Amino acid sequence: MVRSSTFKKFFITTTVLASLALSGCETTTSGSSAHVDLGDLNDQLNDIVSNNSCTASFQCKVLEVGERACGGPSRYVVYSTLNNAQEQAEQLAERITAAEKSSDQALTVNDCSPVLPVQSLCISQQCQAIEIK
Repeated sequence: MVRSSTFKKFFITTTVLASLALSGCETTTSGSSAHVDLGDLNDQLNDIVSNNSCTASFQCKVLEVGERACGGPSRYVVYSTLNNAQEQAEQLAERITAAEKSSDQALTVNDCSPVLPVQSLCISQQCQAIEIK
């Protein structure tokens, strides 16, 4: 009788501990979903800024996008306000930057090679990035 009671306690304890251990596995998928969200945000931004047509340089804008572990943006995006919503592009860039700041991936990047700032100019009716050296 004592062995049966001890076995039941052992079985219940083992089951509870296994359930607790496995419930922790549920949170490991959040990193991959955040990565997918970051990819989706980048795709949305690329779609918005894909039409770079312009008639004058004042229509060309530069966005700082992302966050590098050593500071500064991960990239610059040039776009035209002639056919693109400036506010929407800026909001997406801010969301991408916030996602990269909170992402573990952004914190583990060791590449601190400089990302040169760019200036945007309307050349041949297209907004183009000119690196500032």
